[in-house]
Amino acid sequence: MYQFTWIKDPNVLKYQPCTQIYGICFTKDKQILLIDNINMRAIPGGTPEEDETPEQTLRRELIEEADVTVSQMFPLGVQMVIEKNNPQKGTYFQYRYVCSIDKLLPQTPDPDNGIIHPRLLVSASEVTSHVKWGITGNAMFKDAIELFKSLDH
Repeated sequence: MYQFTWIKDPNVLKYQPCTQIYGICFTKDKQILLIDNINMRAIPGGTPEEDETPEQTLRRELIEEADVTVSQMFPLGVQMVIEKNNPQKGTYFQYRYVCSIDKLLPQTPDPDNGIIHPRLLVSASEVTSHVKWGITGNAMFKDAIELFKSLDH
């Protein structure tokens, strides 16, 4: 059993350890990019490799999973995860960034699993009907939409 808590804080680096980094990626017309990851819609992202910065990890994962490049990325906050059935694992964090999509590239297989993850662009107002992550996810998307709207595009 997992316990998830959303923490809106652009100073993501103070939350350690970080196990995953994800992007809420927006088009210029305020649509959000989702991927279909084995019949579950989600935002793209993944696990840091060796000495990557969070931004390097996210840029790599966006190419690998969604074949997308971004022009800007802004730290939004963290999802705190507590594994109640595995106290040895303890508490860890997943960083969330708001990104501006630069290019949608032709899709290629994800090098991790050979799957091409279908992309879906949804309106910001409909994102939580596609990604059903409960209260924590709803709060994250609300904060991401507010941040994206506040940016000068």
